[in-house]
Amino acid sequence: EEGRRRCVLKELPDEPTKAVDWSKLPAHLLRQIAELLVVDVADYVHFRAVCTTWRSAAVDPRRRPPQLPWLLLHHDRNTNRLYFFSFSDAKTHSIRLPDRACDCHICLSCDGWLVLKKASSRICLLNPLSRTLLELPPVFNLLRAPQLRRSYQDITSDIMKRYNVRAIAMSSNPRARQHWTILAIFRFMPDLPVLASLRLSDRYSWTLIDHSTMYDDVICIKETFYTVNEAGQVAVFNSRLEKMAMVGSPTRTSIFFRTWRLVESSGELLVLRNVVHSNPTVDKKNPNQHPVYSTDRVEIFRLKSIAEKLCLVTAKCLDDQILFVGFGRSFVRPATSYPPARRNSIFLAEEYDFMRNDNLLCRIESGEYNFGDEIMEPLPYDRVEYESMGYTSIWHSPSL
Repeated sequence: EEGRRRCVLKELPDEPTKAVDWSKLPAHLLRQIAELLVVDVADYVHFRAVCTTWRSAAVDPRRRPPQLPWLLLHHDRNTNRLYFFSFSDAKTHSIRLPDRACDCHICLSCDGWLVLKKASSRICLLNPLSRTLLELPPVFNLLRAPQLRRSYQDITSDIMKRYNVRAIAMSSNPRARQHWTILAIFRFMPDLPVLASLRLSDRYSWTLIDHSTMYDDVICIKETFYTVNEAGQVAVFNSRLEKMAMVGSPTRTSIFFRTWRLVESSGELLVLRNVVHSNPTVDKKNPNQHPVYSTDRVEIFRLKSIAEKLCLVTAKCLDDQILFVGFGRSFVRPATSYPPARRNSIFLAEEYDFMRNDNLLCRIESGEYNFGDEIMEPLPYDRVEYESMGYTSIWHSPSL
């Protein structure tokens, strides 16, 4: 009986496997799936890339909650790919740059866009997820301003192109192209800082704002721009870039703290600096290695209005938030969005920079610093891969 049954089964024709048309899934089911993909933007991008039906069912990118930042670890120029570490899934993601950006140096990140400097010395903005590339007008044209020409008559065309971008803030997403303003900090020479603006109403050219102050950082909060100089003073600019106030007394400059940073926290401005130990670690077996400074403490101040006067008040805690602090842009996120983090955690990205008042290039260690107990611990990623990068790391907030 069993043999006859096997014979009958053998003679039955094989039924063809039916292909599943995933684009035919019910719209309400696709929307439910898309609404769950709010933690990691990489999953959200993959979901939208399946087909037009899935893309239309996805949540509007502008309504997505702020993502945990990615940490840019490495730019492989051979393959023209960027490697990011994602704190959402503890994985490294690889994104290929557009061919037009193959000769670019990555300067920093701003509101979901990477700021790149091309071999031609022009800068451009790149959204690595959408691969949108926007080229900005030449920056070195700023040095033709009469007030700079009078002060720096020996500026050559070579010096004009050897600038670096210290910080950039944008009033809105540049893709909107409406009422879009950039305020940027450039450094052409150690003694030539430039604060400049760019907006469509200015015929799309850079305008010199100030060249007498060493600014460290800039940020835009609700159409108000804030800058902080190397003495820890905060300048407030309105939407027309008119200086409305200067807050704080000059702080004595020390070579033992890093650049001042500006961070937005629920519409409030935080001003902070990383104070490092005065004695760096030097590897005697490898004298060519950079001296390494470690964090002693992090100081944080809040911009408050007291008796109708703006002032900087020392912060005692982070109110169940965590900070991601680094060169170019820093972020605040709820501690609940990253469960492994402790309350009052500050994630410090590794930096390579010159110490103040010194020509010594050094490395400032990365780590997770607890603002409450002042304990520093390593960041959760592959140290070998990360240290092979060899230049300052960058926090990047992925956005569409």
